[in-house]
Amino acid sequence: MKNVIITGANSGLGFETAKKIAANKEYRIILACRNMGKAQAAKEDIIAATGNENVEVQIIDTSSFESVHNFAKNIIDSGIRIDVLINNAGISPMRGTGLTADGFDIVFETNYLGHFLLTQLLLPVMNADCRIINITSDMHNPSYGLTWPGVEKIAYGDVDTRSRYAYSKLCMIYFTHALVNYFEKTDKTFVANSFNPGFMADTNFSQGSGKAREQMVKLTAPDRYSTLAQSSTALAEVATSPALADVTDQYFDRSTNTIRSSALSYNQHNAIELWNDSLKFCHLL
Repeated sequence: MKNVIITGANSGLGFETAKKIAANKEYRIILACRNMGKAQAAKEDIIAATGNENVEVQIIDTSSFESVHNFAKNIIDSGIRIDVLINNAGISPMRGTGLTADGFDIVFETNYLGHFLLTQLLLPVMNADCRIINITSDMHNPSYGLTWPGVEKIAYGDVDTRSRYAYSKLCMIYFTHALVNYFEKTDKTFVANSFNPGFMADTNFSQGSGKAREQMVKLTAPDRYSTLAQSSTALAEVATSPALADVTDQYFDRSTNTIRSSALSYNQHNAIELWNDSLKFCHLL
């Protein structure tokens, strides 16, 4: 049986992707969520919809190093081997402000740094053909443009509010590049990719955006628009399709098609800086 971990899997993209993967009973799905009640409800819904009873719930809050360590310990102690890790959990700056207990901007730690730590901790229990998928966003390249201010400014929230989410998603792409570089240097055979689900009006993440905004995005920015059904189907394919087993270091855009991400997202110096500083932040050096 293959084991899939999806963070933020009790609703939206994570939930729908979990349900689609669970339709294949060769997979055990671990819903990694911060709210036990919602996660248990999601588990029951997935089992009812798919008939796959190999659905488990584990608590994790990616804005907390302690929670991430506890989750990883539980996985390691269980003796399972991981075949797919989907780093999906995230918040917008409108839903989270201030610093975490670890001292970092809550958007940065929830969306990126907690997943960086989780991935590092789970590397020893990944199967040789494990797939790591980092959920990013087309907003890593916002219309107003980004310049790289340095990791510390982003990590501690010393950037304008509207850019905090954009930087966290840019970091997920840098993380993907750095992971692949690390794998090549260590002869590990895992693959890592970035996945952009696009703007999905039918998710909790976009709750309150309204039909007017949905129509505006469809008309004025069709390169951003998607639906939950479309993106979750594509993500499930990226996670499980044999045809994509060897694809690595790519940016999937709302589908199983890959495109180039922003020019800034390929800056190797920035990716190395982020990797090294993240190791220090997570006390892994």
